[in-house]
Amino acid sequence: MDRGRLLGLDMTKAMKKQPFFLPFGGCRGRCVFCNQRAITGVDEVPSPQFVSSILKNLTEPVEVCYFGGSFCRFTFEKIKEYLDAVVNDAPKGSRIRFSTYPGDLQNKKLRSMVLSYPIACVELGIQSLDSEVLSLCRRETDPVAILENMVVLRDENVPLSVQLMIGLPGQTVSSSIYDINKIAEIKGESEWQFRLYPCLVIENTELYEMMNSGEYTPLTVDEAVKWGGRVIDVATSLGFTPIRAGLQESEMLASQVRGGPHHPALGELMFSESIIRKLIRLNPKGPWVLPSSNMSKFTGHRGYGLNRLAELTSMPEKEVAEKLTFFPAH
Repeated sequence: MDRGRLLGLDMTKAMKKQPFFLPFGGCRGRCVFCNQRAITGVDEVPSPQFVSSILKNLTEPVEVCYFGGSFCRFTFEKIKEYLDAVVNDAPKGSRIRFSTYPGDLQNKKLRSMVLSYPIACVELGIQSLDSEVLSLCRRETDPVAILENMVVLRDENVPLSVQLMIGLPGQTVSSSIYDINKIAEIKGESEWQFRLYPCLVIENTELYEMMNSGEYTPLTVDEAVKWGGRVIDVATSLGFTPIRAGLQESEMLASQVRGGPHHPALGELMFSESIIRKLIRLNPKGPWVLPSSNMSKFTGHRGYGLNRLAELTSMPEKEVAEKLTFFPAH
């Protein structure tokens, strides 16, 4: 039985998310690409008391999300305070999601305490399994430890989501494909979620200096779309449920980006690319039938989907359009 059911949670029910951003909270170092304050617009880590003050005013159950930093690297007492804030002050039936480093729940006492709460999902900030990439990014985790830690969490039926990035220093498309395949070997039949983020160059980061010195060349939007689309295609075929591709767009983010594939519809374009790859694999020359919910992925963004499908099939765009049929989704 999955852990959600054991705790009496209805994991199938859609629930409004209530995010709290904890910039650099628990982090022991700083990755070359990271400036969470610039991305989120949050300068200070909100206290458990502040979280409680927000949750007390809610009337419907929510999924409380602790994002940013590494949640399970706070002190044992502070982690418990954040979890208690949800149990004691959020509407009954609320649940918890948080992001953390893959190895942060290896302490059995900590893991037992955390998992006694209504945890909807533990999001593991993996980013890459390539040791050279991890070193260049100044991340302390190593691939073997990451995989071993996931095995422990899987065996305890912990609901997991994996976070990967593309375009990191030293990273290649093939290494990204290797990463998702390796994680899938551990996932097995488990239902895991998946997030994919592009590496953007943010002001006041080491990566910004690396770009200016010529040591790092960021991806273009086109490169990111094709790379991300391939990874999403492979991930979904391996049974992962994608819950986000691309960063949440905001004025703060836009004002801080200095390089890389920054585009408000990057995630949508990546999903378009992944669908196109699936169509060609299933029926190289068509015809193709899809639910109408996918129509925008072909007609939107200056017809990216149609253009790309025509390019990959070496067919005229008009012929491609004639071979596409969209049926109403119920």
